[in-house]
Amino acid sequence: MSENALERVQKILQANKAKDFVQRILDPDNSPSIDLGKGFKGTHLMATGEADGKHYAYPTIQRDAEGNLVRLEPNEAFAEAAAKGELIAFDSAEAALWFSKNYKLVWGHE
Repeated sequence: MSENALERVQKILQANKAKDFVQRILDPDNSPSIDLGKGFKGTHLMATGEADGKHYAYPTIQRDAEGNLVRLEPNEAFAEAAAKGELIAFDSAEAALWFSKNYKLVWGHE
């Protein structure tokens, strides 16, 4: 029996639960957030990228040197995430993109 989308997301998140941004995904109500404007708040905002033939999902909202959340441009966010180990590797661009668009299933969102 193949796993459904929610099970797939849960498996990916559990395998990466030591990462700071994954902890914010798993517990958004008890995580810091930043104001995104128009009444929206964010804890991570996902993006995807590629380096050395590998594909990644990573947050564009990350902690700065003081531990505060800041929103970074995608290229800067990717570099910071790679330096800190705050990204998730996938076998293909499609898989990274799928995760970046479906991780909210863990919250009951589609």
